[in-house]
Amino acid sequence: MMKRFFLLTILAVSTMGAATPDRRAELKARMDKLQDTRDDLRDALDAKDGAKAATLSRDIAQLLHEDEPLWQTEKFEEVRRINQATIQLAERIQSQSSAGEIQGALESYTALQKSCASCHDRHPEQQLP
Repeated sequence: MMKRFFLLTILAVSTMGAATPDRRAELKARMDKLQDTRDDLRDALDAKDGAKAATLSRDIAQLLHEDEPLWQTEKFEEVRRINQATIQLAERIQSQSSAGEIQGALESYTALQKSCASCHDRHPEQQLP
């Protein structure tokens, strides 16, 4: 079911055309939600709440997947690479948290923060058509 939703989302976004102000606003809203979720994830990891951390890291991966269609051109190759790496980190945190490996999840969280920052430093949203 989730794969079907994801594929339908990609299809819908890929047929939307250029990045209009509305699409930029949608990206900003997702990024704001992503930041809030990242903050909540850190709180869950600090509280050693593996179940909550697993759920929040899954949510982060899902939000990042929603951005993939924006970065599918050669112009955004590096952003796409960073986005995929960040998704993998979120998935690793989910796995570690589910397994009760909180220290490992905290280390992966630090890597996730760095990955997010490396993309934000590029300001890809300003380069959207």
